Amino acid sequence: MKIFKTTTRKIILLIFVFVFTFNTLAFAGTNPSRAEIESMIEEVAQKRAIPSVLLKAIARVESVYEHYNTDGTPKISGSSIGLMQVSNRNGGYDSERLKYDIQYNIEAGADVLLNKWSMSSYQSVSSVGNMDPNILENWYFALWAYNGWAQSNNPNMVTSYAKKYTYQQMIYNVIEQEYGKTINNIDFSYLPSSGKPSRSLVVPTPSYTNSGNIVLYEKGDYVRTNGVRETYELRDQPAGAYIHQLGVNQLGTITEGPVLKNGYYWYKVYVDENTEGWIERNWLLRTGDIEHGRYVYDDIAFHWARKDIMDLYNKGIISESQSFNPDDTATKEEFCIFLGKAIDISKTEKKSEESVEVAEVGTNEVIAESNVPTAGAEDVISESEALPFADASNIHPWAVEYVEEIYELGLLDSYREELKPLEKLTRKEATLMMSELFEEGHQYDSLDISAIFSDLGNLSNKEKEAVKKAYTNGLISGKNSGLFCPDDYLSRAEAAAIMVKISDKLDETNIK
Repeated sequence: MKIFKTTTRKIILLIFVFVFTFNTLAFAGTNPSRAEIESMIEEVAQKRAIPSVLLKAIARVESVYEHYNTDGTPKISGSSIGLMQVSNRNGGYDSERLKYDIQYNIEAGADVLLNKWSMSSYQSVSSVGNMDPNILENWYFALWAYNGWAQSNNPNMVTSYAKKYTYQQMIYNVIEQEYGKTINNIDFSYLPSSGKPSRSLVVPTPSYTNSGNIVLYEKGDYVRTNGVRETYELRDQPAGAYIHQLGVNQLGTITEGPVLKNGYYWYKVYVDENTEGWIERNWLLRTGDIEHGRYVYDDIAFHWARKDIMDLYNKGIISESQSFNPDDTATKEEFCIFLGKAIDISKTEKKSEESVEVAEVGTNEVIAESNVPTAGAEDVISESEALPFADASNIHPWAVEYVEEIYELGLLDSYREELKPLEKLTRKEATLMMSELFEEGHQYDSLDISAIFSDLGNLSNKEKEAVKKAYTNGLISGKNSGLFCPDDYLSRAEAAAIMVKISDKLDETNIK
């Protein structure tokens, strides 16, 4: 007996075709711009402690930075999927996410590269030098293995396969041509004239090397396990025996490290009184530190100014938000807000200290203090002088009081008709704003600031004096060796670092 009539079967088939077509179209995608792709790769590379230029070059060679075909379907070549052309023949990843989640595809590509690096560091394939992952030249055999541990990638055999370059050389060429960095090749004389090199082969690191710019962590950092894997292992020592298994997002605190061993930077992590051990940097994501607490911004964990930014947050100079955007350029208005809040908080703290001192004096002194006439409201609240700038109306409402305060302190005297509050702030403009905050020590009277920074020739005497004051007061330093870069724009991170120094100095002294 037939279960379904012919008409019913046709309806079911049509429904299936519709659903399949709908799902295909729903998941169809367009490629992000190259800049967006590179930003995503850099974020993953930072987390995974992989030199980002290598991961970006792999994406360039594998897919030309494209995850989707022109019709919106994922790029698939044989068993290789998407941007990083990740193969899932062994079932280690989620195939659907590899196809439709670009971030996940990048994470999987990073995981594949780290697996190849592990093969090299533990001599499943050949290795280079001490296998320090922060040396780009040491990744030669890991890159070879990313394309398959095949003899066709032996540079001594490349012409036999009608190839112009080996896979690893294509990576190097992309890095040189598109990122302006030359990676030095290993000495090919160590390689066999044919076939694959021995697994036990260790080729010396080239004499000249390039840094991978991997960010290392510090003792006291808060971390959590992070990656595409479901479990992570703690060991009894760097590269030692497994002693504990951790899940994803397991919190801990770094107590020792880093220690370089078998191609990885290892950290000892305290989880609880029963769980402590060593784990690779690659699976740890920094979330804060003992001194500053949990980082309240999602984009500062790997930034050089993270502690300065958290200092400002803990002082109340900046507020919690999703991101701080440390590498964005600071505007004049933002700098005024930072500076005004730093000054206000310092005044508040000093008033609190004075109140405590008054409370601690004897009875007679308290009575005498109480006889001082109290100012009326009209005396306490005075209307600030109107800003003289023609474009004052461009200042955001929440910034007006701080700009007015900075103006009243005489810190905006270098601006005449217009302030241009929303424009980017240069480093020399920042020093002019700070120049009247503190006195210049007489010990620096004979100091020629141009002898320290050779690029101040085009500055006016007033601007040079402002740079000198800021420098001798420890508020700002040079940007490069012997250079101040006065016309470079000031980043929000640099502004944060300056504000921490200003705030600390205000706590020690009074404003001029």
